[in-house]
Amino acid sequence: MTTDADVIVIGSGAGGMAAALPLAQAGQSVIMIEQHNVPGGLCHSFRESGYRFSPGIHYVGQIGEGGFLRGIYEGLGVADDLTFFEMNPDGYEHIRIGDETFDIPSGKEETIERFKQRFPADAKGIEDYFFLIDKICSQLPIVPETRSFLEFLTVPFRTKHMGRYGLFSLKRTMDDRMSDPLLKAFLSVQCGDHGLPPSKTPFALHAAVTGHYLYGGYYPKGGGRAIPRAFIRALKKHKTELLLSTTVDKIITEAGNKGRSAVAVKLNDGREIRANKIISNASPHMTYENLVGREHLSNKLKKKLDNATFTTAAIVLYIATDLDLASMNLDSGNYWYTNSSDLEAYYSNSQNINIAEMDEAPGVFLGITSMKDPDSYRNGHHTIEAVNFISYDVFKQWQHTRFDDRPEEYQALKRKLTASLLKTIERIIPGISDHLIYCELSTPLTNDHYVRSTNGACYGTEKTMNQIGPFSFKNRSEIHNLYLCGASTAAHGLSGATSSGMGVASMLLSCRPSELLQNTGQTLKVVPRKAC
Repeated sequence: MTTDADVIVIGSGAGGMAAALPLAQAGQSVIMIEQHNVPGGLCHSFRESGYRFSPGIHYVGQIGEGGFLRGIYEGLGVADDLTFFEMNPDGYEHIRIGDETFDIPSGKEETIERFKQRFPADAKGIEDYFFLIDKICSQLPIVPETRSFLEFLTVPFRTKHMGRYGLFSLKRTMDDRMSDPLLKAFLSVQCGDHGLPPSKTPFALHAAVTGHYLYGGYYPKGGGRAIPRAFIRALKKHKTELLLSTTVDKIITEAGNKGRSAVAVKLNDGREIRANKIISNASPHMTYENLVGREHLSNKLKKKLDNATFTTAAIVLYIATDLDLASMNLDSGNYWYTNSSDLEAYYSNSQNINIAEMDEAPGVFLGITSMKDPDSYRNGHHTIEAVNFISYDVFKQWQHTRFDDRPEEYQALKRKLTASLLKTIERIIPGISDHLIYCELSTPLTNDHYVRSTNGACYGTEKTMNQIGPFSFKNRSEIHNLYLCGASTAAHGLSGATSSGMGVASMLLSCRPSELLQNTGQTLKVVPRKAC
């Protein structure tokens, strides 16, 4: 049967791009389809009133020498088109809990020593905690690289720390080793990078996040959009066809002796494109229920979809200000704030359906992008992105309204939430409310519109005990020739989604993910920064 391509990739997020590029480099014909007018998914950037903002890329880890993500960019041949700025190495994370502050520096030994100096009574627990993080991070890549029968047999012995401690909760892991609640709150603040409170977080998940940033944070020159631009340049060199502003209405499947097989996609303009393999970077619910159709799914998969839970949604406040932030001793590090060391309470409060009635938001993550990327600082105006988690239920009544024609009740809610979030931001940047050049709030409905998320989820499915690792949505679908990648499969975030895409490519090319990284001779440019 005639096909239009070897592979169709639905969605151009980090996972879709990382799947498409190795396949194109291997000589396969690839068509990538993106419903937005720019590629990248949550890696894209946008401009409003002359200011650039990046909704999904706030900082990136493992970009330094020998870093995992750096190795991917160099090995896939996109490094020459990327430059990263190092964030403040003396504090790439600035944490404020009530009136207590702590700065996390770049480097494992530096981080451990700083925690021990602040919390000497818990020194042994701190050392043990970071020992486990180191062990689990070294064992996480073993499973996706396993291919032979003998390797599978030895996996339990080669991942013994992950097997023994990985599915304990973060809360239990800390409680078993430390006593100071403030210390545990500082160690837990990066829960904001996966969206789960410590009691629901598998330690393996938090270890992966902490390990990802242990040697510092980095920010791409040009904002988040720099990453898809580099991938698209490489894809075009290998004749990949990119269809923007194009929606896939249906994945066409056909029944056969061995079950159903995906054979084509139907576009919103009525066209059908056939391919040997189809990779979906859309969420599992969008892929299976909207595109394939529940009538073609097994009862087991339908039950899994019905029981799946998704990470919290968020609101994001995009700001431009004429304040001299450097003179206020602010820098390129991230700023985290909560009013209490009880992070369980913060996550509970953030999901309160009546959060709009609160005078002040319960917490905030804030990044000054014009300090992370100095080239974007212009005309004396700084740009800021501030994030707070929120329940999707707060906005659910308007989920079927038009993106550009939401009712006044929705706009009034946005104004309330903006005011409460600004009050919290004032704790980090006093006086900012009187120095706003641009200020606009995005909601979970914005996320749904642009990246077709499920319930505005920030990080795809919750990576709880029953939805992580072997219990997550698989890359290989029960529908033959249909594969999934992205935040709701192997792992979340830029690194996790990228790894998931490479995992699919390695399946189709019958190799290990590491074998996709050919030595291209490229070296990623990283601009170092002095400690502030």
